[in-house]
Amino acid sequence: MRTSVSAQTAEEAQSKPAAPRRDAVRPPAEVAAPTAEAPPKKARAKDPLLAAICHDLRAPLAAVTMGANFVLQTTPEDEASGRSRRVLQAILRSCKQMERLVRDFGDLSEIESDALELRLGVHDSGQMLEMAAEGVRQSALARNIAIDVHRAEPPPLLRCDRDRVLRALGHILDNAVRFSPDGGAVALSEEERDGDIRFSVSDQGPGLSEETLQNLYDRTWHAKRAARVGAGLGLAIVKGFLQAHGGRIEIATAPGATTFTLVLPKDGPTPPGDAPPT
Repeated sequence: MRTSVSAQTAEEAQSKPAAPRRDAVRPPAEVAAPTAEAPPKKARAKDPLLAAICHDLRAPLAAVTMGANFVLQTTPEDEASGRSRRVLQAILRSCKQMERLVRDFGDLSEIESDALELRLGVHDSGQMLEMAAEGVRQSALARNIAIDVHRAEPPPLLRCDRDRVLRALGHILDNAVRFSPDGGAVALSEEERDGDIRFSVSDQGPGLSEETLQNLYDRTWHAKRAARVGAGLGLAIVKGFLQAHGGRIEIATAPGATTFTLVLPKDGPTPPGDAPPT
């Protein structure tokens, strides 16, 4: 089944490339990408300061958001109140961005300390595609970018932490919309193959250079760039979520066409005691 979300409608999409060799970078015309395969885990303590900061920021942010929403709802929609409403809307947008940053830092703290706990359940992968696409609907419509969703029929079931997988897809979709040209399209699709569910996001952006591919998950490298090419923090989180599920990321890129594929074991992560010998 196929649905479309254009500037007039809204629904969702993804697709897939071939698995690249770990950390290999091939010429952009073919495919290139370091995979998200996990290195041996290191026992590290969770950063208590970062965790406390993330926790303590949530309450005041929620209070500011609730207050701004209340004032906005009680402010008349007339010409005299137009400036006040615009200021309140800007406050709410900033609060939403700050809430996401706090959540991202919390996620990264758990990932880097090997303290990430998954809440596993069996979920309809097609519904997950629709939910992920809905999350970028407004930003895509604002730039007349179509979101094309290609669901498998029937959609396969996936055992996963749905919230973490949706957030991983959200980071990839945000980047795809950000780097697609106005009036372009982003494709979101799913495929079941060899015991894996493959969620793919394709955009029509400028593609990724070899240097960017080599440093894709290095957030310190992204922070040093004058013109940032992507959300290094977000991609590090995506990689961590995928590794926790026993999955990986595959990337195919060329000018005008880049595809990120999130590969997840259909039956969920393998318990440590059941892992095959290496």
